[in-house]
Amino acid sequence: MTSLAFRKPAFWETTGMSLDVVPTSRREDAYERVLAAIIFGDLAPGSAVDEKSLARGFELGVAGVREALGRLELEGLVERQPRIGTKIATLGVRELQDVFETRLILEPSCAAIAANRADSEDLAKFRRFAEEYMEIARTRDLRKLVRLDQYFHRAVAAATKNALMERQVTVLHNNASRFWFANAPRLSDEALQQTLSEHMKVSAAIEQQDSAAAEKAMRKLLGDFPGFVDFYRSNWPTPAK
Repeated sequence: MTSLAFRKPAFWETTGMSLDVVPTSRREDAYERVLAAIIFGDLAPGSAVDEKSLARGFELGVAGVREALGRLELEGLVERQPRIGTKIATLGVRELQDVFETRLILEPSCAAIAANRADSEDLAKFRRFAEEYMEIARTRDLRKLVRLDQYFHRAVAAATKNALMERQVTVLHNNASRFWFANAPRLSDEALQQTLSEHMKVSAAIEQQDSAAAEKAMRKLLGDFPGFVDFYRSNWPTPAK
């Protein structure tokens, strides 16, 4: 069993960022806390999970933790086997390929639809994203960078006004964020600025209601699969034993 020093508060904690999203219930809080522990490697890939230990570590009820693990199992982040127990899903090239291929199909279409449906509130979120990203990139607070990237992609999906599409993007990005965070320390300052530029091209196309440009910009932001494999393979998180 992996021993953890749990980080608190939750993934969407209030830290002074204008883009913070605070969980609206104890159930959501439990979900976001366990999700954060998985994304940030506090619960290592392949490690065994004990519901009571998690509940004590996060000062949550066992029922809330159990429900959170059930949701995360449906997202592919947790694996449960009868009479064996619960463990965190592993990371590997196969998992990366599955996530990348699906995002490449779904998210460019999301951006194109968002360009036709985004309202003034959606556009304001994209503008605040740029301001927050520049500051966080300067300080290289990688946990906040991952959270901000989550915010951006969720915001694009939300701008489609399609609840099913938004849920699917959220699940995909929860999985993708594990790879992102595990390898983010290797990104240069120039790479972080380039990433910001590519995000801004997506939001600019959406603001201009140019669906073709939004789709193209999102596809470029997501990159190419061979490049992703080369980038991540050299620094896979080691599965827990």
